[in-house]
Amino acid sequence: MHPDTIITIGRQFGSGARSIAKQLARSLNIPYYDRELIVLAAQKSGLDENLLKHREEKPCNPLCTASWYAPFCCNSELQFGQKVFLAQFNTIRELSEKGGCVIVGRCADFVLAKRPHVVRVFLHAPLETRVRRIMERLNLDENQARRIIRETEKNRAAYYDFFTDRKWGATETYDLCVNTDGLSEDDVVRTIRLYAQARCPNA
Repeated sequence: MHPDTIITIGRQFGSGARSIAKQLARSLNIPYYDRELIVLAAQKSGLDENLLKHREEKPCNPLCTASWYAPFCCNSELQFGQKVFLAQFNTIRELSEKGGCVIVGRCADFVLAKRPHVVRVFLHAPLETRVRRIMERLNLDENQARRIIRETEKNRAAYYDFFTDRKWGATETYDLCVNTDGLSEDDVVRTIRLYAQARCPNA
């Protein structure tokens, strides 16, 4: 695999993506970025870290359909949402210049669309599987798990669609889509590694 390969991980909530991405990064001995991006973006942009955490991967306004590069909106909430996105956008671009890494979410597949040696992965699983995982992971009942999955994915989809002018979860947006149901984390990591090696060979 090319040493500068970056693997972006899009995911459905409850697909096991965070743990898989961490294991993938460890196996490749490259940096892993998920929530760490918030801290870095706050440091570089001067925005409050707590505000970034509150607004990350949430849409500016569910009624607004303009993409991130549309004329700057006069609404203060939209303005701040754009600032949050651009802070993470710039941070991802800067990190990509340092070499290979694994990045979870944050529209990284879009941000790095024109960069060579990028593998865009989307992890998904059947709803019932994800409900069981969230119930176990967060100690919730079934109704609570379904609600948090529904709300989280609604926000992620609206955020992604708003800022990228693409469709979240659409297969054509990604290089590799993996159903994690019935597979061990090792299986998924192995699958991604094999694909990345074929996609970005070390010529």
